[in-house]
Amino acid sequence: MKRSAIIFTLLISFIGGIIWYGKSLPELSHISSSQTFNRPTNYIWQLIFEYNRYPEWRENVYAIEIIPNTTKYEAWKEIDEDGNTTPYQLVEFNHNQYIIMEETGTTNKTSGKWHFEVMASEDGESSTLKITEDRLFPDLLPRVVNHLLNTSTVKIDAYFRSINNKIMGDVIRNRK
Repeated sequence: MKRSAIIFTLLISFIGGIIWYGKSLPELSHISSSQTFNRPTNYIWQLIFEYNRYPEWRENVYAIEIIPNTTKYEAWKEIDEDGNTTPYQLVEFNHNQYIIMEETGTTNKTSGKWHFEVMASEDGESSTLKITEDRLFPDLLPRVVNHLLNTSTVKIDAYFRSINNKIMGDVIRNRK
């Protein structure tokens, strides 16, 4: 009986701790990173804006399918090597400056927005790409899990790695 009471108390304390911790976290997860590329802003902006060409250069994007849009801009879904899909909707953009995409789908519980901002260097020869991922977690448990397991810039770094690979591939092809 005493052992059961101790286990019950520990379990209630654990659950209470998760609830307290989840309530102390903001609902909006905001992750941002930037990188400078030795390319003009138009080059970087076109890579991000032309989503139909993502399978040519983005890692783990094997196909793009156009889907019905809910705004005046286009919508698509990205398909990875396992057949998993992530739907996106273009929300707003300003040529050679910024692009805002939103993850769409059947649930808004973990909706996300991606902000891509392209800034030119003073000489115009290089540009800096800043990527920000904003993700809403209104429920406590997903918010805690996200905070504990997903505070890194892994998805953003994949964009940067893919862009670097694309640039290096272009350089190699131009040499041949």
